Amino acid sequence: MRRLVRTLVCIGSLAAISPFVGAPHVQAETEAQVTSAACRVIAVPPVASTTSVRALAVRSGCSDKAAVRVQIKTSNPGPDKVVRRAAKAVTNGKVTTSARCTNRFQRFYVTAVDADGNVSRSKAARLKCGSSAKPLPTPPPTPPPSGDNDSSTGTTQENEVVRLTNQARKGSGCGALTHDPKLHTAALGHSKDMANKGYFAHNSQDGRDPGDRIKAAGFAPIRAWGENIALGQPTPAAVVKAWLDSPGHKANIMNCNFTHIGVGLFKGSKGPYWTQSFARH
Repeated sequence: MRRLVRTLVCIGSLAAISPFVGAPHVQAETEAQVTSAACRVIAVPPVASTTSVRALAVRSGCSDKAAVRVQIKTSNPGPDKVVRRAAKAVTNGKVTTSARCTNRFQRFYVTAVDADGNVSRSKAARLKCGSSAKPLPTPPPTPPPSGDNDSSTGTTQENEVVRLTNQARKGSGCGALTHDPKLHTAALGHSKDMANKGYFAHNSQDGRDPGDRIKAAGFAPIRAWGENIALGQPTPAAVVKAWLDSPGHKANIMNCNFTHIGVGLFKGSKGPYWTQSFARH
């Protein structure tokens, strides 16, 4: 029986180019079979800034475009109150909205539902606005792996992926990518998270997309970003070949707009998890 190897690709951009409202997803295997995760929506617990409470809902694993309705609600002794609602049609992506708040604590939560009937409610959060507002959650940085290094960034296998990627880019006239420590942190953190939590997707289970993870790792400013992920390929040569054989993944590798890369390899129970994080300042 032939071995099935899965890859997934995401392309997006930030800042002045365009806001990220849902990245195209291409999932392929080395055989002709194509699989996808179950369609679902996830309401992420709200967070507060100095002036507002912000809500996020993520739709993933879907093949059709549908309206996603998001509401910010307050928990009250009587009926809960809707303080803000928003709706947007997406296939796979995120829907955000925000509501003004005061400097007194209130309990907020987020609900999300799409036209296909997928429903999600977040945990409630006790929030207030002002200088003591709860900040956006950011994961602790992942330290660079120890041992098996042939440069200051990444392991031998990770650096071989960078070398093979740059070799492919050279043939298309693109400049070599720099293996950046912060992008390496973002890539390795995502590979570990997928392996430890048993999923295979660009959006983390807490609702963050690749751009969020790159920003949290400290790579700034971000003018453009992209991500390739893969599961099951045993060697750097195998995973780079799988990406190059897929048009969507190859487009990331051959994107001359990117200047930096991070490669993260983590060997989980289902096999090696690979992440390529691309970006440009």
